[in-house]
Amino acid sequence: NPWLGLASFTEESRQYFFGREGEVAELARRVQRKLLTVLFGKSGLGKTSILRAGLVPRLRSQGYFPVYLRIDYGHGSPEPAEQIKHAIREAAALGVWTQVGVAAAGESIWEFLHHRDDVLEDASGQTLTPLLIFDQFEELFTLAQSDEAGRARAAHFIEELADLVENRPPKAFEARLEADESMAERFDFTRSDYRVVIALREDYLAPLEGLKRLMPSLSQNRLRLAPMTGIQALEAVLQPGNRRRPDNPLVSEEVAEAIVRFVAGGSELANAEVEPSLLSLICRELNEQRLAQQRSEISQDLLAGSHDTILSNFYERSLADQSRPALTRQGF
Repeated sequence: NPWLGLASFTEESRQYFFGREGEVAELARRVQRKLLTVLFGKSGLGKTSILRAGLVPRLRSQGYFPVYLRIDYGHGSPEPAEQIKHAIREAAALGVWTQVGVAAAGESIWEFLHHRDDVLEDASGQTLTPLLIFDQFEELFTLAQSDEAGRARAAHFIEELADLVENRPPKAFEARLEADESMAERFDFTRSDYRVVIALREDYLAPLEGLKRLMPSLSQNRLRLAPMTGIQALEAVLQPGNRRRPDNPLVSEEVAEAIVRFVAGGSELANAEVEPSLLSLICRELNEQRLAQQRSEISQDLLAGSHDTILSNFYERSLADQSRPALTRQGF
């Protein structure tokens, strides 16, 4: 099924990711230009898909290597700095560090990425640039605030991240430097050969603003993700089906336009604003019905007959394994 429904696109499924080329190009330009980039938008607009299926493949071909990060704020989990360093090592497993063994236990992320002449190279000797991606960053303001341990880890994480994105030596490091000036020889204070991307839901911009005292860069390089236009949505419907079966497309342009209008609440393409996750879900459900009826394409009559049932059928299947008391508690 070339439409993924509510699932996010990944590097592996990027051949079916269409409609967001302009946003991907703009995000890539911003990432290359500044050390920190903030991507924000309402839920359901495809931030994760743009990162994984759009930005990462584009920048990977230009010498960046992605590190997907989701901090565990739970009691007993490693310190955030250790989680980040572990993720970088895991993502860099296919490369070779030019200064093996210089990293020290317990050092900050800033120190880890500022060792003099210590860079990651691929098999051909090309230098690789770390691209640290903090998706679902709003968990800092939700999951992390559930108990005292989580709040403490969140505070440590913000300190580490702030020093990194502001390219600012941590206070603890400067204190050690005062005691041993020879340490300065082991670090390159001018390095900024890494990039950081923060992605979060738009409704958490206010608490993010509260971090600007520590991270002034938060307000300097932002991209707001908007709903798809009608033309973008049409491409997201047509291209996956055509790519899957170029000689016998799964959906015609006429039917694709009807699908977009349906998802947009009846608006014409020129005025349509479309939520990508809902569009993908509708297309997936239609294709499942096509398969069940052994049809060769998604036809106009299949769409017309599904208007009133397509979402209800999806929710019924999704909740089929839930008990009635559980559904009642959830408001169903």
